Amino acid sequence: MRTFYWIIFGVFILLHFGCGQSQQDPIIIEEAWIREAPPNASAMAGYMRIINRSDQDRRLIAANSDAFKVIEFHRSVEKDGVYHMVRHKYLSIPANGKFILKPGDFHLMMISPKQALRDGDTASVELIFDDQSTITLDLAVKKAVFN
Repeated sequence: MRTFYWIIFGVFILLHFGCGQSQQDPIIIEEAWIREAPPNASAMAGYMRIINRSDQDRRLIAANSDAFKVIEFHRSVEKDGVYHMVRHKYLSIPANGKFILKPGDFHLMMISPKQALRDGDTASVELIFDDQSTITLDLAVKKAVFN
C-alpha cells in the first residue's frame, strides 16, 4: 500500500511540475500573434515578447510550423526612405532581459503558408533555443490595426 501512495505522489509531482510553461521556466513567451494577410500572400509575420529569466544570454536559433514551409528571423530596416527586410540567423535574448518582436522591427517571417489563415485562426509554432530546449505555442491570427 505504501508503494501505491509513492506512485500517486510521483505522478502528482510530474503533472504539477512537468506540464506547460510555468512562471519558473527560464524562457517565457507573451503576446504571441500572427498578422493576418491577404489569402494569396506568400508570407506572414509573427510577433511576441520573449522573456529570459535566466542569468545567461540565450539565442533563439530556429522556428518551425506545419502551417508554413519555413520560418526565418527578419528585421525591417529603413534606408533612404525605403524599408528592407534583413535576415538574421538567430535572435539574442539577454540574461534577465527581454526581446520584443513587433511590427516594423524584428519579426518571424513565416514563408509560404500551406493554407489561408484568417483572423481568429491559430498556427502552432515550435521555437528552438541554443541549448536545444523548445517551446511550442499556438499563435492567434489577428487583423492588422493601423493608427
